[in-house]
Amino acid sequence: MAYNVLKGTIEGSVDQHGDQIIGGVKIFRNTVSASVFYDTDAESPCATIKDIAITKINGRTKGALLIYEDDDIVKTDHNLVYDGKLLQAKKIQCEEYHGSAKHLVDLPTDNFNGEINADFLNYSHGLQNVRGTLQAKTAAGISCDEDGLSVYLDNDCGLTINSKKLAIDLTKTERINLRGQNLSDDDLFIVSDVSTSGIRNTTLRNLYDNYINLKVPHATGNQGQIQFKGTSEFESSPNLSFDHTSDTLSLEGKLESKNVYVKKKLVCEGSVRYNITKTTDRVYQVLENDYTILCDSLNNKIKIELPPAVNNEGRVLIIKKANTDKYKINSNGIEISCKEGKIDISDSHPIKMNYSSRTLQSDGENWWIIGTKGT
Repeated sequence: MAYNVLKGTIEGSVDQHGDQIIGGVKIFRNTVSASVFYDTDAESPCATIKDIAITKINGRTKGALLIYEDDDIVKTDHNLVYDGKLLQAKKIQCEEYHGSAKHLVDLPTDNFNGEINADFLNYSHGLQNVRGTLQAKTAAGISCDEDGLSVYLDNDCGLTINSKKLAIDLTKTERINLRGQNLSDDDLFIVSDVSTSGIRNTTLRNLYDNYINLKVPHATGNQGQIQFKGTSEFESSPNLSFDHTSDTLSLEGKLESKNVYVKKKLVCEGSVRYNITKTTDRVYQVLENDYTILCDSLNNKIKIELPPAVNNEGRVLIIKKANTDKYKINSNGIEISCKEGKIDISDSHPIKMNYSSRTLQSDGENWWIIGTKGT
């Protein structure tokens, strides 16, 4: 402030060029003008109206920040308040924000740019803070790198990654007998339990005792009885059995077979029956099951056509000329013929007399007469 050191009534005017000291208190009723007013306490010139930046403040909100409105006019807004600790505003827009953002809440994470220090994040199980970086917390068999999480798979673990999924691959296992061992009752294997939609395990012993053993047919009857297929299970008969101590097959009944091969000897302790056929046909072709053929040529000549010798190696046939008229000594003749091969050395062989017979056998190439009765 400037102080007047002059006392009393001032007469005349203030010298505009020389230095003057005015004491006392002076009251100026009119405008006082000067090129400059000097503050002796601050030892600097006093500010004037032209030196003041703000001449008017619009608004009366306590703690509000001043907002430029015109050249020397500012205003306050109740939406922008600062109490020395907390800045309150409905919306803040800036190009950069520096600091920890420790007390910021409800931030939309999809708008973040750059990395966020893990010290300021809340995270659940399976994650960890490593020097401000959030990382997956790995355990045995799992690794984490810049490519993501991965699983350690041993070459013989039986697992593989198929279409980005962990799957069972039995080709990636060792064979059970690789080192001389083999399956045992207590060996385990995986089972998909459809009743619980879960994965279970079971032993080979349990598989057999409680599944396979219940599903497969079981032998019936007494010891030595031969088994044959029944309706749903094996069946047996006391009339068909095998004694392994004597290598004896016992059959009480009838045996039907197209072919029976005996390599050493055939012993029959009872009667032997052969198939016998009667014919009056002019041409008779020997059938597969023929053995003895009785030819009644009373009314016509009969021609017997033998089967190919090549297909009947070892076969024996008996052909006899019969006559239903016992009083007629001779009747029409019988001719035995073979289109393939010979009969002895001829293409055919006659039987003239009634009740005469021929026994023939094939060697696989020709038919041979091995027995003759009559002519």
